[in-house]
Formats: sequence, structure tokens, C-alpha cells
Amino acid sequence: MPIGGGSVGDSDAVEPVMRRYSPWVHTLALLLALISEGYDLQAANFAAPAIVHALGITKAQVGPLLSASLLGVLFGAALIGPWGDRWGKKRLIIAGCIAYGVLSLAAAWATTLPQLIVLRFLIGLGLGGVLPNALALASELARPGGEARAAGLIGIGITFGGVVAGLTSAALLPHYGWPAMFLVGGLLPLLIVLLLQFLLPDLPADPARERTAGHPWSLPGPTSLFRHGWTGRTLAIWLIFIAVLMCVYLLSGWIPLLLNQGGFSPRASALLGTAYQAGGVAGGVAASLLLARRGWNVVALFAAMACLVLGMLVLGLKSTALLAMGVIAAGFCVTGTQNAINGACGASYAAGIRSSGLGWALGVGRFGSVAGPLVGSLAVLMGMHEARHLFALPLIPLAVAGLAALWLGRRISF
Repeated sequence: MPIGGGSVGDSDAVEPVMRRYSPWVHTLALLLALISEGYDLQAANFAAPAIVHALGITKAQVGPLLSASLLGVLFGAALIGPWGDRWGKKRLIIAGCIAYGVLSLAAAWATTLPQLIVLRFLIGLGLGGVLPNALALASELARPGGEARAAGLIGIGITFGGVVAGLTSAALLPHYGWPAMFLVGGLLPLLIVLLLQFLLPDLPADPARERTAGHPWSLPGPTSLFRHGWTGRTLAIWLIFIAVLMCVYLLSGWIPLLLNQGGFSPRASALLGTAYQAGGVAGGVAASLLLARRGWNVVALFAAMACLVLGMLVLGLKSTALLAMGVIAAGFCVTGTQNAINGACGASYAAGIRSSGLGWALGVGRFGSVAGPLVGSLAVLMGMHEARHLFALPLIPLAVAGLAALWLGRRISF
């Protein structure tokens, strides 16, 4: 049972929906939604080398572009995501997909860096509303005891979307340029919306949540996450999200660009960036399968493994084959940690406040994801131009996340 004890009414509300819809249909629909979201989150990262060349900007100038959508996700997850507890998670997921799909199509026609930055920020608002509601809905449709595993597995869609973005960039960028990345990113969610409308269930609103929500248009706040002695736990979860998301987006944002500047071709850089995402898919599956019994201790384990792998990459790997293996291992551990915290967080809150718990954790965590690419820009300005320098930056944040996860593991059992 999640912390806070979901009521019997939660299970009673879910059961009729589960009888009406196949669980595999739910999984497929949510997975498609998050694959599309993962593509759009990574589209600018893979397009960055081509954008630098086409617009005549420097590597340091591209940092704000890489952070723009993440800043939008910060506000979208914290301020839009919690409305799913009040208005229905399915509605928020579909509205978010439509919004960021249309805006991504508009980004393909941008001609200046400021235009791209503004559009990527607005895209992030839509993305931020989708993710917490998809993870929360996956948890609520899972069998009792499988909430963390369900949310973790669905969250793999984000990472797999990054793989799709990498493969797409390798195929399209050499022939059609960077706008092609955003055209695909706009069409995917708009096509998926029709499937979501027919395949996704919309669970009844939680009665207790409705009684305490206030006016239906009032802004959802995080106060419910600090009741019942949860203050320390909520703050620890937020700290973990900030640290882990900073590392995830630092690496995914700068790996293709620094490898390209280090002598790899744009295609090879894109493929190595894709290898990082592919390793993350495998790591996400492994972490999610362990979550049901080990909970936050799985987060600590993956954070420790990530520190070990990144330390090896800092020492330098000379051959391309070894570098590719190291990048895949880094993706396995770092992105595996991200999937683990998504699942563990969702199962740490009762159903009536799950969207709020995930939304605020993801929103606050976006301070880290926004900082990630900017930390990369600062490191380049300070003379850290080699890819191995990049791998040293996440070591301290990951160590902090691992220690906080160990603390939570002693206080929260699934």
C-alpha cells in the first residue's frame, strides 16, 4: 500500500475500469504517450550541432536553448500536472499532447535562436502536464503492490523516445536539417491523441481530494505533501529529483555535441547519444522490476553504479568501442536511476494526491534539469572541452541522491 494509505475507495474505483479495459491496452497507450514526450524532450539535444552550424552560434550559446523546454517542464509539471487529480488525468494527458505537438510544428519554422528558445519553453509547458499524469494513471491502474513497478516501466517510454530521437536525427539531419526533428516531434503527439482518446480510461475523481481541493479553478498547491509527517520525506524526494535530473539532462544534452566537437562525425555523435539512451531503456527495465520489493534502495544502488561507471569514463577510454560501451553503461545506470525515482515517488503517495506528488517532484526536479545543460555551458567556458571532463560533473550530485535514497529506504516500504 502506498504511504499515506490509499483508501478502500481507491481500489473500488479502479476495479470497474480494469474489468472494462485490458491492462495491456492501458500500458500501450501510456507508453506511446511517453515515447512521444521523450522524443520531444531530446529533439533539441540531437538537433543542437546542426542548429549551431545553421544559425552561426557558439556552443556556449546553445545552453539556453537546451534548457528552455526543461524550464517549461518545471512550470508545467508543478502547476499544470496536479490538475489531473482534480480534472482527470486522461484530459490533462490529451491536452498536453495537442499543445506541445502544435508548438513543435511551429518550432520547425523558427529562423532565430530567440524564437526557438521561446517555442521550446512553451513546448515544455505541455510536456510537463503529461508526464506526472501518465505516471500517476499507470500506478492507479496497477495491481496492488505493483504501483512502483508500473510507473517505472511506463517511464521507460521517455527514455525510448530519446532513442527514437537519436535514430531520427541520424537519418534526417544530414539530408533535411534540424527543422525535420521538430516536424516529426509535432506530428507524433497529434497522431497519438486519437489513440489516447479511445484507449485510455479516465478514473473517477477521488472524493476526498474533491472535498479538500477548494474552488475547481484554484491553483493546486503542495500543502497536502507536507501533512501526516511527510515533510522530511517530501523534501528528500525533491532533493533526489533535482540531483538526478540535473545529471540526466547534462549528459543527454552535451554528449552528442562534445563528441561531435571532439572529432566524431554528426552521425557518429548522434549514434553514440542514441547508445546512451538505449542503455537507459535497459536500465529502466531493470530498475523497475526491482522496485516492488526494494523501493528507494534500488535508487541508491543505481546511483552508486552510475558513480562507478562515470569515474571510469573520466579516466578516459581510447578506443571507440570502449567509449560506446562506457556510454551505454552510463545510460543504463544514470537513466535507470531516473526511472527508479519516477516509480518510487509515485508509490510513495496515496492515489488521491499522486499526480500532485509526482507533479511537484518532477517540477522541482526541473531546477536540476534546467541547470544541467547550463552547467555544461559553464564547464565549456571554463575550458573543459573534452567529453571525459563532462563525465566528472555528475559524480557529486549522484552521490547526494544515493545517500538521500538510502535515508528514504529506511522510512518508506512498498
